[in-house]
Amino acid sequence: MSETTTQEQTQVITLTEAAAGEIKRLLTEEPDKTGLRMEIRGGGCSGMSYGMRFDNAQEKDHVVEAFGVKIFIDPKSAIYLKGTNLDFQGGLNGQGFVIKNPQAKGSCGCGSSFSV
Repeated sequence: MSETTTQEQTQVITLTEAAAGEIKRLLTEEPDKTGLRMEIRGGGCSGMSYGMRFDNAQEKDHVVEAFGVKIFIDPKSAIYLKGTNLDFQGGLNGQGFVIKNPQAKGSCGCGSSFSV
């Protein structure tokens, strides 16, 4: 049996309506995937880096549902993502997903890796 939880129970991650809209748009190009996987990987100039890819739920994943999209997080990554907010911003300075992790104590200049 898969251990899935909802956003209200775990507060592992929250996402904005803008992020959900962009995930929905991108998922239309991935018909065999049901949501976005967020994970933490070792590496990067600050020690850990974020990973995001379209995927399907796996056993023991935390499944966060908001604004009609699903985010899948493995138990190990959930430890480092607890309290994180995922946003999507566009504008003159470029566009992309913005991860705000309250557990990150430091990050690199490019913003793609962090330390706790």
